[in-house]
Amino acid sequence: MEVLKTILVGLIGSLFGGVLPIPLGELFSAALFVVVYLRLTKTDVRLPSAILTTIQIILGLSIGITVHTSELIGSFSLPLFMGLILCMLSQTTVNFFWLYKREKWTPFESLLGAIPGAMAAILVISEEQEKPSPKIIFSHSIRLLLLVVLAGIVATTGEGAPQLSQTVSLAQIPYLILLTVLSFVFGKIVGKIGIPAPYLLTSLIVAAIFNAQFSSLHLVVPELLIMFATAILGVLIGTRLAPTSLKDAVEYSKAGFIVTALGVTVTVVYALIFSYLTNTDWEVLLLAWVPGSVEAMTAVALLLGLEPAFVAINHVMRLMMLYMMPVVLKSPLQRLSRM
Repeated sequence: MEVLKTILVGLIGSLFGGVLPIPLGELFSAALFVVVYLRLTKTDVRLPSAILTTIQIILGLSIGITVHTSELIGSFSLPLFMGLILCMLSQTTVNFFWLYKREKWTPFESLLGAIPGAMAAILVISEEQEKPSPKIIFSHSIRLLLLVVLAGIVATTGEGAPQLSQTVSLAQIPYLILLTVLSFVFGKIVGKIGIPAPYLLTSLIVAAIFNAQFSSLHLVVPELLIMFATAILGVLIGTRLAPTSLKDAVEYSKAGFIVTALGVTVTVVYALIFSYLTNTDWEVLLLAWVPGSVEAMTAVALLLGLEPAFVAINHVMRLMMLYMMPVVLKSPLQRLSRM
């Protein structure tokens, strides 16, 4: 019953945040409402695994279904792909050593806190640990807030973003149900192998393969479902932040600010270098490689006329690589979590 009350509070907070002129207001408002509620009632809540599974499938489908093969081929070049990978590795390395050496975080906390983006995947991996770390949540929340707000400020200087329809026709519903069932079944199988965040990974792959084969259907995940997943993600953040003291919150927030600044600095350097090497506008590379959200950075690219398809595809590739990280780094992650 307490879980349902907490979710209801988060959904109310999300509705309130949705009317505010704040990027991703639904997520942060839901988290704030939950934190206040849990602090006032002095209760400790942890969301059941079914809720986490729902978040993983909705977010995985919403990202995987945006991958268009033609755009991917048109946007791909080996030098720029290598630049993306090197930029991600450098962002992670610089942030890891700062968190580990200067902030004195554990190796596992430092790695998850340093990874550039994919907040949903990182939170799910953290949540699967016996004691999820509020440090990781603070680090990624501050990074996401800063970059999304920055993108929102830049976007307000444009002439207005095109309204992208998220309306789902009745004919598309059976396909969405099919993708959901396949994601759940394959996620169950993959989860038995011991791979973290299995439903996130399988839903992303299933949706990407489906979209490549049936792109003419123009399938989309309903906006209401994405908003619901965003709100529940805010509830998840709130339940992890509520037990944190004000002193710790300030300390973790400071680390988040520094990690964000370091990540953006590294991105600017790589954008300038590869702009010179490939004759690509450095502003385009900056938007494509900065560890922000796909939606916010693509919107800014649209407003400024900076190759939005290229920006979107780079973010999708970055997210796909990060979501597959638990598979590739399963053993190191398990070792780090015990240190």
